[in-house]
Amino acid sequence: MILGLVFAILVAIFWSIGEVTYTKLSNKVERENVYFYQYLFRSIIYLAVVIIFDIGLFKTFDFSHLLVFLPIILCDLVASYVVNIAVRNGKLSVVSPIMAAYPIIDILLGIVLLKEKISFLEIGLATIITLAIVVLARSEKKTKRAPHPLRGIFFSLVYMFLIAFSTYFEKNAYIGDFSVFELYYYKGLVYLLTSGMFMLIIGITPVRLKKVNWDIVKGSAITPIGNILYSFALNFGNMIVVTPVSSMYTVLTNFLSRKVLKEKISFKESICITLILLCTLLLIICGIIL
Repeated sequence: MILGLVFAILVAIFWSIGEVTYTKLSNKVERENVYFYQYLFRSIIYLAVVIIFDIGLFKTFDFSHLLVFLPIILCDLVASYVVNIAVRNGKLSVVSPIMAAYPIIDILLGIVLLKEKISFLEIGLATIITLAIVVLARSEKKTKRAPHPLRGIFFSLVYMFLIAFSTYFEKNAYIGDFSVFELYYYKGLVYLLTSGMFMLIIGITPVRLKKVNWDIVKGSAITPIGNILYSFALNFGNMIVVTPVSSMYTVLTNFLSRKVLKEKISFKESICITLILLCTLLLIICGIIL
């Protein structure tokens, strides 16, 4: 369990840096380039991990195993697209806490699908988080940094559900004795195929390919490294504890968004963000104690 928490803390660090980097790129780099390199670098990193730690998987492709991992992969593919829309249209300091509130969905999935018990305190905390998100949506205003704030909040909610379901499916896979490396073997193959199809469909030209810079490399590599660490956290720890700890990446993201992106938030937004963070932290405590 301790190892799972250590990995979860590392996830929070990598995801926060990745979010800020993506937000910076959204203002400087063509959207098509961001998506293409995001998919390409993820496939390279995922397959590299498999080559280093379990290269024998390349000789054991199993379509039935791919079907087991397919819901996770599809959720991740869509989420990697949605997160860019969210940060392009809303303030990162606002959309990040919403995206990081996915543990409340995992709690509901645990109740409905896994028949897990939940306390009234956890129900109350989840309710407060939901209400805070609604208030944020109503208080967000259109700014230069947030051209379409409601769109940003909508897609951050979509991202929240996608990550929650992906987490649930992934934990179920590990319960079924599938390995982290097998997941990333199939993930890497699908992402490689996706980047190739993306290149053909939108017509990535040689000029665009030459626009690779350090920001694109860093932005495309940091988040998938965090994803791998997140899988190890789920493998070694309980989902109800690991997910809230990992979701605390939004604390660092909030700090970086103000320092790096120079974002300003209102008093009402500060209260809502604080409530989301505080309630998520209390969910961690509930998951450990109750």
